[in-house]
Amino acid sequence: MGAAILVTGGTGTLGRAVVRELLERDRRPVILSRRERCSDDPAGVRWVTGDLVTGERVADAVADVEAIVHCATDYRHPRNDVHATRRLMDTALLGGSPHLIYVSIVGVDRIPLKMYRYKRGIEDLVLAGRLPATVQRITQFHDLVLTILRTAGRLPVLPSPSGVQFQSIDTADAARCLVDLVQAGPAEGSGGRAPDIGGPLVQTVDDLAQQYLAAAGKKRRIVDIPVPGKKVKAFRAGWNLTPDQDIGTVTFEEFLARAIRRSR
Repeated sequence: MGAAILVTGGTGTLGRAVVRELLERDRRPVILSRRERCSDDPAGVRWVTGDLVTGERVADAVADVEAIVHCATDYRHPRNDVHATRRLMDTALLGGSPHLIYVSIVGVDRIPLKMYRYKRGIEDLVLAGRLPATVQRITQFHDLVLTILRTAGRLPVLPSPSGVQFQSIDTADAARCLVDLVQAGPAEGSGGRAPDIGGPLVQTVDDLAQQYLAAAGKKRRIVDIPVPGKKVKAFRAGWNLTPDQDIGTVTFEEFLARAIRRSR
């Protein structure tokens, strides 16, 4: 079955998909999570209840692992991610030299969002460290786009920032790529960065909103809004896209059919 693979954030949206992909390939996942194991958590997984920020049981989680897929992130407190990643790297070095795969976002070096600024700093931290490392930037997940549209869909009209496009990707497709990186080993000849990856289609927010409304059985008028500011300007420029690396196989429309059905 091979050496174990640690997945930080293994109970999150992407982490769960990575764990499933590892199990399907007969690999041995290790999950580090702040919560205790539940009866409906996957079997065949070594579970460590700990905390990357405080350091609780991180040494137990990294013990005897071949690679670490670092999916954990704190969107509300991104500064914590810097401390967590540094602690993870320092602790992993005490017991060996596992391949660290850091999950980042397409456009972190171009889009002036606070969270992106921290993600970009963590990329530098990872690549300057002593662990063999690979940074994988990924476009937005279908799940995130759905969450945004559900929130916007509660309004009498659905606002759409004009000129903005997304290339959202299914977490299963992203997980497949990340596990491929585990098996391939550290990226060489590219400064530690794997090629950016994204979903199968580049679509406007209007297109995505229409698909969401149709799948959810809602009727809303979609109103284009010319949102000002540097952040939206960067999205209009397409810095969140990677059309030449459309590795995704599941479209947003196909994802919606499953997601809406599960929520009913």
